[in-house]
Amino acid sequence: MIKIPESVAIYFNAVNDNDPETFLAAFDEHAFVVDMKRKFVGKNAISSWSKSEIFEPKVQFAIIDAREQDDNFIVTVSIDGEFDKTNLPDPLLMNHRFMHANGKIKEMYISFT
Repeated sequence: MIKIPESVAIYFNAVNDNDPETFLAAFDEHAFVVDMKRKFVGKNAISSWSKSEIFEPKVQFAIIDAREQDDNFIVTVSIDGEFDKTNLPDPLLMNHRFMHANGKIKEMYISFT
């Protein structure tokens, strides 16, 4: 099995442990997240996004697949939580594509599989 970079493992573990502080520590100061075409730049924006989109609805990830592609690390996850699942596929599978450096996440893109 492929080894998941530490910053990426911290991201998923912090979400599943409902730990926003550790979650945010996985990101570089100038990181950005693109979640379904919505862009959040910098730790303050990522913190606000994660509060409403991840931590308040108690999102949980189950890793399905992980692979390296070019300079990216791509993780496919099954997602559950306390959010409206109307018109969403079951299971809800999403890709998280990471660019990381110096032990921190620099860029993260989230999309349907």
